[in-house]
Amino acid sequence: MCPRPAMPAETQKDELVFNGSFEQDADENGVPDGWMTAGWWRIKQQLTLVADPERGHVAKLSCTYFVPGFEDSHVMLAQIDRVGVRAGQWYRLRLWVRAEDMEFAIARVALMNRKRWATVGLDDSFGPSERWEPFEFLFQANEDLEPQESRFQIWFPGTGTLYVDDVTLEPIAEVRRQWHPQLPIAGVTNALPNSGFECGGMGWGCWAPDVPGWGGEVFQLLGQWDDQRLFEGRHSWKLTLSPETLPPCYFDYLEPIESPVQFLLLGHEGWVPVERGESYVFSAYVAADRPHVAVPVVIWQADGRLLQQTFTVGQDWTRLQLAFTAETDFACGFVGLDLRRAKEPESTLWLDATQWERGTEPSPYRPREPLEARMETTESGNIFKDPQAGLAFHLRAFNTTETTQTLKGTLTLLDYLDQPVWRQEVTQSIESKQIVQVEHDHILAGQRGFFRLQWQPQDGIGQTLRCAVIEPSQEPDSLFGMNHAFPWEFLLRLSHAAGIRWWRDWSVKWHVVQPQPGEFDFHIPDPQIDRTLDAQGQVLVLLPFPSAPWATMPDTKKIEAVAGNDRYLQQQLIVASMPERLEDFAAYVRATVEHYRGRTRVFEILNEPLHTNYALPFSLDYTTTDYISLLKTAFETTRAVDPVCVVIGGIAGPPDLKWVSEFIEQDGLRWCDAMSLHLYPHRGAPDAYEGAFQACWEQMKAKGSTRPIWVTEIGYYGDDDPAFTPFNVGDDAMNRALRPNELRVSADLVKFAAILLATGTRRIFYHAGTCEALNQNSAGNIFFEYGGAPRKPYAAQAALSRLLGPDVEFVRKWTEPTWLQAFEFRSRGRTVTVLWTRKTGVPPLSIPQGCQALDLMGNRIAGAETVPTDVPAYWVQD
Repeated sequence: MCPRPAMPAETQKDELVFNGSFEQDADENGVPDGWMTAGWWRIKQQLTLVADPERGHVAKLSCTYFVPGFEDSHVMLAQIDRVGVRAGQWYRLRLWVRAEDMEFAIARVALMNRKRWATVGLDDSFGPSERWEPFEFLFQANEDLEPQESRFQIWFPGTGTLYVDDVTLEPIAEVRRQWHPQLPIAGVTNALPNSGFECGGMGWGCWAPDVPGWGGEVFQLLGQWDDQRLFEGRHSWKLTLSPETLPPCYFDYLEPIESPVQFLLLGHEGWVPVERGESYVFSAYVAADRPHVAVPVVIWQADGRLLQQTFTVGQDWTRLQLAFTAETDFACGFVGLDLRRAKEPESTLWLDATQWERGTEPSPYRPREPLEARMETTESGNIFKDPQAGLAFHLRAFNTTETTQTLKGTLTLLDYLDQPVWRQEVTQSIESKQIVQVEHDHILAGQRGFFRLQWQPQDGIGQTLRCAVIEPSQEPDSLFGMNHAFPWEFLLRLSHAAGIRWWRDWSVKWHVVQPQPGEFDFHIPDPQIDRTLDAQGQVLVLLPFPSAPWATMPDTKKIEAVAGNDRYLQQQLIVASMPERLEDFAAYVRATVEHYRGRTRVFEILNEPLHTNYALPFSLDYTTTDYISLLKTAFETTRAVDPVCVVIGGIAGPPDLKWVSEFIEQDGLRWCDAMSLHLYPHRGAPDAYEGAFQACWEQMKAKGSTRPIWVTEIGYYGDDDPAFTPFNVGDDAMNRALRPNELRVSADLVKFAAILLATGTRRIFYHAGTCEALNQNSAGNIFFEYGGAPRKPYAAQAALSRLLGPDVEFVRKWTEPTWLQAFEFRSRGRTVTVLWTRKTGVPPLSIPQGCQALDLMGNRIAGAETVPTDVPAYWVQD
């Protein structure tokens, strides 16, 4: 989904959607021709044609009474027997929408085959606001659909009003995924900026192709800028691979990984656009610290195809090259060290004069531009932890020519609203073959938040650095955590600085610590947990599965019926089954609690039981009663070992899931100290979930056995610099929670925190602490780009953590004004109110005397009044 301006209806030649401009009403009945409503008969919905001051005639779909629970429980704008598509053809749907008082703040769009009631390629969601916004959807039809068999539909659940205009559907050329950032090769010999490393390591990163598993990729540039050994110019890049310079990569899922990195490549950030069928060659000069060193050169094409050739290199400078014929539209190149079969456990490689060009043979080395400049900071991830000192960076430039040159360009700093807040013109004379480094410091001293630092030379390719200025969290505990600990210590420490202190660890699986009946062995999970504790983190130990293969007698017929030929799912369902003897499960729990006593005292019993395939799935006929019996066993066993430990139980699903209600009603809370919930919210406003969380909390109160809620998985995702477009993130659940931009993610992060903390929640764990390869990042870890560069939500999280600590107490929700969402808390001796509104055109609010108004990033808002918007602000009073 890519919001962008839609073309006016009168310019559209497409007629797949009839009367998409809503200008036609031939019978003058107030309903747009060709459109109708659909839904259960008791739902009170109405479709009318209204005049909008911004857009002229538009469709107004409103609902004043809604009945959930039926297949046709929806408020729908539909067009029947009009829209036909052809299998394999790509289409673009565009529409403009706005909403008023929409209860669940989410809408959907689909094209249906009415004979089979199945979608034909278009089935997506969007979150309308009170402002007119364009939405665009690209899809490929998966079957032929005749118009007379179709229903094109736009619909939403609940009460509220949706306004729709300029709906257009048109066939388009094949949609090929675009990869970013792009390094254009047109007009230059060498596509690679900073190809000789004269400006340091900017524009380069590392990748370890042999790291197993999911989520544990090398996530930063490794090595050193070197001026001792070089092929040309004044510098090279020195890459050393050894146990001392690169610790093992860790990850806790699926099977726990502690993998030494023996295959490490250096590659350029960004993709070179290539033409299919054309020849290209990637080359680099390299020298090793000893003879007979294996040096692979790899071409990675955008569809995942890898072309690799390994060379044997000695101590003399040697030019390596790898030519290929493009089979996709984008590619990137890597060169590095492969010690997997080496006799020596370590080696060093120097790299210089890299080049990417057209042809089958490399031409003499030539930098992309004769005068190159790049920005760099000295802070890990460009994250600054002293707001009073402000930002600092240097601009480093190298003149490759034989004459003095003048560097000209512009430095610009944008804030989290993408507004320019600092600008400086650069004019710098640089002598032949010289490097000039200009320092800039104390920029925006006293300001916090996310910043985008941009360098645009007068001639040549520009550069952007993501930066953040935060006041780091110093407390050992916090309200916030992450599902799965990041593989690398530098990310753990950057997370801790933003107040993300808790890590939900999956490594203590029953079959891992007791693969056969008998003794328990924790040597595999121990490094996973100890490294997080050593970095001053807090660990929640999850016991994700109820069984081990040897400990269960699974119903093989049921498993085959559910899993079919999916071997992975078959194995998962075995360990998801009930153990044959609860005594064996109790022994597993007892051994775990005893082993980690003194290191952690928080344990969660099973991941997402009943409603997923992780534990006791309902598809195998397990019930809430089965889960509670297992939880009771775990609780009693844990209490016997450590009376002060915390046992987290529950269904770990959304608050309105039927099994969550059953768990509470069947006294499951008796057997836990906290209840877990999970949520991957739709793309609408967080406000839509307030009622469900409040109802869950009230149900606990009604049972007389309230427990604090730990939301041990929640996710909302977005990336202003996506690695690829059209963009998607993770699995279906994560993609459902995709936001249009990072500001929206940041705002929703704070809104959900306020709503959750007001309805019984005491810990919030984001999903997930994963790292993806260079040039492949998909926003799945929420907070970081490659190298630990911050996204906007990182700075928003740091401000949130600074204001609300683990001692937080909910005071009240304001009832006036009615258009305002305001949640008042006490924390760290202060009153902190989080406030926002979905309404537009609201009046300003007077800031009480003695109260400070802060923006999303924690900066003071000047003036005696503030106008609430959809982006949260804070009112803080000592």
